[in-house]
Amino acid sequence: MKSVFAILLLALAAVPAPGADIQMEWAYHAAGSGLRTSERVPGESTTFLANGTDQIADGETVTLYVLTAGNFAGDLDEQIFVRWWDGYMAHWIMGVWVKKIALDAARPESTFHGAPDEGTAEIDLWKVDVPSWITQPGENFYAIQLKACGPDGSEERYLLSRPGGDFSHTNRLGQIWSASEEFEGQDWSVNVLQ
Repeated sequence: MKSVFAILLLALAAVPAPGADIQMEWAYHAAGSGLRTSERVPGESTTFLANGTDQIADGETVTLYVLTAGNFAGDLDEQIFVRWWDGYMAHWIMGVWVKKIALDAARPESTFHGAPDEGTAEIDLWKVDVPSWITQPGENFYAIQLKACGPDGSEERYLLSRPGGDFSHTNRLGQIWSASEEFEGQDWSVNVLQ
């Protein structure tokens, strides 16, 4: 029995880990809670919470925008999800890639939070629509998941409103993120009006 266990351990050790090195340097939805309704997506006329307010009418789709580094998951497949908590259960809504955004330090109007410091950067813009049949009247909560997927598994990071726990970090844009799925009380809220 010990030899079977030892062989199993050796076999598991030989399986490569997902190897995801998710780049969080350009990940952004909102630094804190307030900016998402007033801060504009670079080069766009919309805000990161496109509804323009966190008081959403019942029956209205909630539209969120997210920035990431180009190819944030390296050679692995990239996905963006929103984990939406409606007060009763979690819903996972997949986002869609919108376009690339070029930033240029030589043109201050073409930077974001003062970045890049020098040269240029190309970042990706993603959009997530949370349909009205998912939202519920009252307080709803959400966090954004960046996911790297490969044949050997997946790895995730979460964009959050507030820091908490040992796994929280803040990137150069002021965005709080975590590698932990335990983020209760750290996510954003939206009030769905009746």
